[in-house]
Amino acid sequence: MKKRRGQSTLEYVLVLTAIVGAIILAATKFVKPRVEASLDHVTGEMNDQVNKIQF
Repeated sequence: MKKRRGQSTLEYVLVLTAIVGAIILAATKFVKPRVEASLDHVTGEMNDQVNKIQF
C-alpha cells in the first residue's frame, strides 16, 4: 500500500509541474509582449513630455 501512495504523490507532482510549465509558457508568449508594448508607450509619452520642457 505504501508504494501506491508514493506513486500517487509522484503523479500529482508531475501534473503540477506540467501546469506550472504551461502557465510560464503562456506568460512568456502572451503577457510579455503586452507588457513590453505598454512600457514602450509609457516611455514614449514620458519622452514627449520631457521634450516639451523649455530650458
